[in-house]
Amino acid sequence: MAKILCVEDSAEFFIYLSSILKGHTLIQAESLYEAFRMVQSGRDTFDLVLLDISLPDGNGMKALPELKDAFSSKAVPFIVLSSDNDVLSKVAAFGIGADDYVAKPPDSSELRARIEARLRTASLQQQNLNQIQIGDLLIDSNRMLVELKNEKGTAQIDLTPFEYKILRTVCARPGQVYSRDQLIDQVWGVGKYVTERTVDAHVSHLRKKIADSSVKIETVLSAGYKAVVQAK
Repeated sequence: MAKILCVEDSAEFFIYLSSILKGHTLIQAESLYEAFRMVQSGRDTFDLVLLDISLPDGNGMKALPELKDAFSSKAVPFIVLSSDNDVLSKVAAFGIGADDYVAKPPDSSELRARIEARLRTASLQQQNLNQIQIGDLLIDSNRMLVELKNEKGTAQIDLTPFEYKILRTVCARPGQVYSRDQLIDQVWGVGKYVTERTVDAHVSHLRKKIADSSVKIETVLSAGYKAVVQAK
């Protein structure tokens, strides 16, 4: 059974989707604001998102990249639902990160088949995400450990929970710059009072612990931090 976020303002259509997708848990967000709040709070873990385009507070298509980015540590498929069956709209949706595009009203059997297929693919992708190999570091979420593998052998690096979360976050997307506010939201949680100096202190300690690794956490002036692999 999967937990599916349905970003859709129509109560009637949500009921219709719930009837199609019996066996799964559907959570409705009636606006983009509510969808972002649900995702960023971390209280619910979603396996798939059904995203309508026409919403009370904006265009779902335009918000798709940012909303998808909120799931940075999990492979979550997005299926766009739209009454517009135009080819250009479909191309545009796929171009900004949609995994599928379904015209309204959807055929019940086809929609369920598409969702089940996306859930299977996402499950395989998530298994790969549980282990991140970057440079000479192996970050294993299943065992909550980090190993340094080089010519000297394999050594486990002992990290605090916050150091581990920072490392895993930045290494999930090498080269991407994460602001301190983004790290606070993803490591400590949305709404937690954590100062930027606290983030800097944890990064400083983390750098010392992975000093022998080819993986480095670089400071991007006035922007934040990013993970890079340096040639030795």
